[in-house]
Amino acid sequence: MKKRIFTIIYILLMLAVLSACAGGDAPSQAAAESPAPSASAEPSVLPTVLPTQTLTPEPTPTSDPTLKSGVESEAVTTLQKRLAELGYLKIDEFTTKYGPATERAVRLFQKQNGLNADGIAGAETLARVYADDAKECTLPLSGITIGIDPGHQAQGNSDKEPQAPDSSVKKAKVSSGADGANTGTPEYKITLAVGLKLRELLEENGAEVVMTRESSDVNISNKERAQLFNDAGTDLAVRLHCDGVDDSGVHGALMLVPSGQYTEGFAAQSRAAGEAILSAFVAETGAKNRGVSERDDQTGFNWSTVPVCNMEMGCLSNGSEEALLISDEYQQKCAQGVLQGILDYIA
Repeated sequence: MKKRIFTIIYILLMLAVLSACAGGDAPSQAAAESPAPSASAEPSVLPTVLPTQTLTPEPTPTSDPTLKSGVESEAVTTLQKRLAELGYLKIDEFTTKYGPATERAVRLFQKQNGLNADGIAGAETLARVYADDAKECTLPLSGITIGIDPGHQAQGNSDKEPQAPDSSVKKAKVSSGADGANTGTPEYKITLAVGLKLRELLEENGAEVVMTRESSDVNISNKERAQLFNDAGTDLAVRLHCDGVDDSGVHGALMLVPSGQYTEGFAAQSRAAGEAILSAFVAETGAKNRGVSERDDQTGFNWSTVPVCNMEMGCLSNGSEEALLISDEYQQKCAQGVLQGILDYIA
């Protein structure tokens, strides 16, 4: 009996303890609903950015569209094709290299389209090139190739070469030229100065220009000069010289042309060009017209396969004419006169 009473008391005490626990602080609903973390789960790590740290965005790469001398790109080929389509460029094969021909074509385009003529295809120039209303080339010498041979060089070459194909007659490869009566200015300096001025004028009018030399420190024979023009397929070769004669009273401009002995196929064209150039030259410079003379003893004529003429711009043996020929202003007039003569001949 006592044993049963103790059992009942024990049960009642246990119920009281459980009831007390149920009435204490219960866990929150959120805590009760959240699953217990797994013992094997990796702890979550969030990136920490210090208050003084600044995140810099990656730079956006930019592409410079400028095309200029020396650049090699497929964009150059596309540009060449467009310039050829517009009539500014004449080349046998399109390339990826931005060379002298492309630069000249770009400069011509810029001049005709009211842009800064620097020969560099920047964003503004390229936009105009590819515009639907881009102006086509209307320059008078577009598609024409002119050869310029500034006579002589700093040092003559007395070695011999044949005066003409299959000829037994041999002449010095290139003579030293005349010197000014008063200042001693050498002919080769004057012919180069006028030649470079003439090249600029010709290019401004759309011509492709082939120069035998652009400096005086060269060694190019008269035969080699003629062959250079032949290989380039020039439409006309113009040789620039100054005269030197024994009589210091002689002055004026003289035109030399091939006689036809070795140049039968283009002697008439050569004379026509020579007459046109001489006429325009004396009109521009005011020099005395000493006429046109046919020659068969000039190596530069006899080895030529293209129309050719030799402009004797004046006499360095005449002191007054020498003073003109060494002046920059008169040299510009000489170049302008030759240009006008070429324009008249081509027209």
